[in-house]
Amino acid sequence: MNVRKIDARLLMPVLAGFFIMGFCDMVAPVTSRIAAEFPPESRRAVDFLPAMVFFWFLFLSVPVAAWMNRCGRKRTALIGYAFTFVGLLLPFAAGEGCSLGYYFAGFGLLGIGNTIVQVAVNPLLATIVPVERMTGFLTVGQIFRNLSLLLVAPLVALFSAWMDSWRGLLLLYALLTVVGGIWLQATSVPEPAVRMRAVGFADCFRLLRNRTVLLCVGGVACFIAADIGINFVAVRLIDSPMSMLTSTGFYACRIVGTLVGAWLLIRYSDVKYLCLNMGAALLLCLGLLLVRDRIAIYAITGLLGFAMSCVFATFYAVATKAAADRSNEVAGLMIMAISAGVLSGPICGALIAWTDNPHVGIVFPLACVAYMGWAAGRLNRNESEKQ
Repeated sequence: MNVRKIDARLLMPVLAGFFIMGFCDMVAPVTSRIAAEFPPESRRAVDFLPAMVFFWFLFLSVPVAAWMNRCGRKRTALIGYAFTFVGLLLPFAAGEGCSLGYYFAGFGLLGIGNTIVQVAVNPLLATIVPVERMTGFLTVGQIFRNLSLLLVAPLVALFSAWMDSWRGLLLLYALLTVVGGIWLQATSVPEPAVRMRAVGFADCFRLLRNRTVLLCVGGVACFIAADIGINFVAVRLIDSPMSMLTSTGFYACRIVGTLVGAWLLIRYSDVKYLCLNMGAALLLCLGLLLVRDRIAIYAITGLLGFAMSCVFATFYAVATKAAADRSNEVAGLMIMAISAGVLSGPICGALIAWTDNPHVGIVFPLACVAYMGWAAGRLNRNESEKQ
């Protein structure tokens, strides 16, 4: 079989875009530090800062995908970098003790930029790698994003110790965004011929008539909701200042999982691997519902991070293969599905408050994992019928 060679000079600046995607994930960890800057009556409003990121995925993903057909993927990504840079720099430039409005404006712009970057960079990768290796390289991209996410807590601690303020993180991320933008601008990434085809808002949603695309969009929505829900609940299962280690273990094991997945998905069926992982994740969620031992909770949360590591890449790649000539629109639908993450906190919190039992909060992520397992089974059956 003739395998197309992948040019690393094109690949690396695009993978850097996945690292920049992770910058929006610093909003949730730093929310508690921002809250400490304001009086108690203002702290309830601070809790809505993470929603400023997810909000834009719902409303901008599909319009950006439609517009990208005329603008081009690389140019769209660079526009997203510009919004990201301004969003990070605004609250930093406002200075220590600035009003809450600067944080809302800055993180709102960060959310807009991140939405645009995610819509553009995923299909940009598809122009570089062959379709049969798309799942594996999307998984590699997630390794870069997870590294960015894993570094947030150590960098916050480092800047707090060095500068007596976490805010240096904003400047560092803004400068790294500029570096990523310059690197991408200097790289001649090929654009597909479909670029000039005019696509409307409704054209993107018509893709949902494709059953495979519909299953995958639902899978991504459930993945994001389960991902955030697991971390929301796991921290509350351990009554200890060290409870944040559940999230650290979750994302550390996810990086291990993406490394293993990047190797396996190049060699084996992506949907079969997804079925196996979702079966394991379902059992692990049941474990969190029933287990009370602290060490067991840490272990189960880490294993869940491993099992959930390749889900987004698989659903995205399968949908792209099902509509190869509509990859921009697929990107818009997939990134729009990320907005489902805004549901996890309120639903899991309501379940916990209703039962006064933090373990019951895992029921919502468990239901999301159950859907992903069912969708993976349907996709695997469809794939087997085609062979």
